[in-house]
Amino acid sequence: MRWVRGGLAVAYPFLIVAGLRWLEPRAVFLLYVPALVNLGLLIVFGRTLLRPPSFVEVLARLREPELSPAQVAHCRTFTAVWCSFFAANAAMCAALALLGDLWPWTIYTGFVAYLLMGLLFAFEWIVRSWRFHDYRGPIVDPLLRRLFPEDPAS
Repeated sequence: MRWVRGGLAVAYPFLIVAGLRWLEPRAVFLLYVPALVNLGLLIVFGRTLLRPPSFVEVLARLREPELSPAQVAHCRTFTAVWCSFFAANAAMCAALALLGDLWPWTIYTGFVAYLLMGLLFAFEWIVRSWRFHDYRGPIVDPLLRRLFPEDPAS
């Protein structure tokens, strides 16, 4: 049931835009969809900080069911980082929508925001690899093993 409510939090922005579209026939409200989606994601991720497990921890447990306390703390920290990202991204999307100029809005919401998400995801993956020496699966794991070798004393 918790995931259903989380999914509804992401769906609310679309319902709001649909309602606004009904009230105002011009499509200007559609520019606010990315900001509202980011706010929905902020709500979904933020709620898990108030009621653990954190969102990132839930995803991590899909791969590794047993997490150490340090790994749980790492997941909680990065859930908070994602919350910050979604808040900043929502603000940027809303600011660009307010400007009403379609060119910068399109570049940011269609390319830059996704590039930033990918960079944040990659950053978390590298930090996790460095901290916990979790080298399983991806093709770049041999490179990560060389960059972050396990400490023989641990």
